[in-house]
Amino acid sequence: MGSVTTSTLTNPLNYPPVSQIARQSLKGTLWVAVINNASNGVNYYRSVNGGSSWTSAGSWTISATVREISSLHIGNDEQLTIAYRTAESNQDRIWLRRARATQVTFTPGSATLLASPGNGGTAGSVHTGLDVQVVGIPSDGTARAVVAAGTVVGASTGVTLYGANISASDAITANNSVITGKRQWLFTSLSTGRSTPALDIEHIGDAKTANVPHLWLAFGRDRIYVIKLPWAGRTWTGPTAGVPLQTIPAQDALAGRWDGKRFLVAAPTASAGATDTVTVVERNQANSLTVQWVTPPHPTGVVRNCTLAYNSTSGDFRVYAVGTSDTVLYYIDFQRATATWTSWVTVTTTPIVGSSGQNYAVRRESYGSARYDVVTAHAGSPNTVVSTHQVLTYAPDAPTWLVGSTSQAPPSNGAAMDAAASLDLPWLFSDPDPVDAQTAWALSRQIGSGAVQWLRSSDATWQSSEQKNAGGSSLRVLPAGWASPTDDPHTYRVRVWDTADTASPYSDGLVVVPASPVDPTITAPTPDGVTWVTDTVAVSWTVTEQSAYRVQLRDGSDSLHDSGWQAGAATSYTVPYPLADGVTYTIVVQTRNAKGLPSGEVTTSIVVDYVEPPLPTVSASPLPALGVIRVVISNPAPGVGEPALLGNDLQRREVGQPDEAAVTVVQGLSAGAVYDDWTVRSGRDYEYRALARGANGTTGYGDWQS
Repeated sequence: MGSVTTSTLTNPLNYPPVSQIARQSLKGTLWVAVINNASNGVNYYRSVNGGSSWTSAGSWTISATVREISSLHIGNDEQLTIAYRTAESNQDRIWLRRARATQVTFTPGSATLLASPGNGGTAGSVHTGLDVQVVGIPSDGTARAVVAAGTVVGASTGVTLYGANISASDAITANNSVITGKRQWLFTSLSTGRSTPALDIEHIGDAKTANVPHLWLAFGRDRIYVIKLPWAGRTWTGPTAGVPLQTIPAQDALAGRWDGKRFLVAAPTASAGATDTVTVVERNQANSLTVQWVTPPHPTGVVRNCTLAYNSTSGDFRVYAVGTSDTVLYYIDFQRATATWTSWVTVTTTPIVGSSGQNYAVRRESYGSARYDVVTAHAGSPNTVVSTHQVLTYAPDAPTWLVGSTSQAPPSNGAAMDAAASLDLPWLFSDPDPVDAQTAWALSRQIGSGAVQWLRSSDATWQSSEQKNAGGSSLRVLPAGWASPTDDPHTYRVRVWDTADTASPYSDGLVVVPASPVDPTITAPTPDGVTWVTDTVAVSWTVTEQSAYRVQLRDGSDSLHDSGWQAGAATSYTVPYPLADGVTYTIVVQTRNAKGLPSGEVTTSIVVDYVEPPLPTVSASPLPALGVIRVVISNPAPGVGEPALLGNDLQRREVGQPDEAAVTVVQGLSAGAVYDDWTVRSGRDYEYRALARGANGTTGYGDWQS
């Protein structure tokens, strides 16, 4: 429990369904918003340690009294958004305000007026009750906001939606056209008074992120109505009518929450003999099917007010409610796996302040912290506002194998590994509670279709029953000899325990194929260090078992060519790389055996020492009248020991470009050839060189000639 603030207000946290506490994604910061009528504004409080302590984070004031505020909305943009109502100039005015919040600063923006209907001098006679949602548009950095305002028109009660555009720079502009079709729904109410609606979008369970942000709306004072407004890309479309779901006792506010899969609305039960229960109405995503869940009786009698929050991991939800005989706040959980309720338990035994114990607020969801966060106000001089944080106990997620994360880990599921080397088995611990940790593990092994065994870490032996081993390490290293190379595939599975000693499910099976590497023998070029007299090299080898091969050419530590793994039984390969005279190269050959296990790297080296043909020269002359450049190649006669000329290739590049930018214009020209280059472009400077091919398999480039 953490102390948030003190307040001289009678109702600092009025209307429980209005969630005045929310979580910012940035470092999991919690925020609470409290009306401060002494300064005609709102005070913000922030906790960076999960609610253990709170600090004042800033405030804003206006000229008129703030009568009420909406839920505090925090989106993925880390902005805090609140709608609020004032009574000015005989009008019920609806305002929208945003604040940019970080860990060290709080900068409130200016307020934007969205509506100002005349109230005849009676504050709240038109609008009472507010909620707000904001949806970002990633394509341009803008956003759309919608505010739901409880509405009274004559004898009818209902809701009105107001819209706004938010620019990329956070400027707010009122714009009701963000809701097309209908945006006001009214019905004849059996009672008069406040009617606070609830808004949410079809998010993934985090109350922030939506693939398609369809809008859900719940409203009604003595009957629950639900409306789904489809998202049309930049606007929502309002249907002609809402769906009436449940008659309820007169309520000042409704709690409506999308839990990632469905829309939930909680209200006290109206049925005779069941008024000490809460009914949760559940609407499916298509808005076509309703399910009702009714709590067991509240320990303190007829329920006066309630709200709910959902478990974003399990889909369970928690109902909070105050009964009649006292104002102590209780909660109860609905467990989806068994469709059963737990028992009512107190949040805190200290009574909630207010005539009906309505001064409390609950964060909408448990996402990101594995906790339900509750803010309550209690009587004092002044009244106190405190937070309570209810930790949820989750089983850890099934561990995930981290294949390829270490040099001795399998590179993939089903890979062959050397049974004579150690074997790394690393996994990832994951838990819905981000601060939870691994405290123990169990590792199973199955060889082929044999019996499952479990590793006992104390003596590194395999046992016939599950062995729970203490430890937080998520890596197990099996020593060399962990298998026989002739074994059937090994399948490993792991489970873990967290700090609450709760076990995870077992992981998926990691299949490892025990094997023994089979090295090839290079048969050419040999012996190691042989002198090589041409500028190409072909490699051949023998091996007793091969399913793939790989050949590399290296100059020292530099890799000049890598064939990559090539499937098949071929035992020769011509390296497509021209060898330079006077360089020592290393040739590397690897093969895979029948199980796919790579061999070691087998190497041989060659020392290139060849005589290249006489180097050619070129002369290039532009012939503008013909639109060509004429190139004449001259080849000196071979000297003593120089190879005979087989032919010339001609290359061209733009002046100033590197050798690799050269284009081969033509191949196989004879000595003294004349070539007209028609492929040049006007206004560019070119240079040419010729390549001579010798009869001994060597080549030589002449100099570039502009």
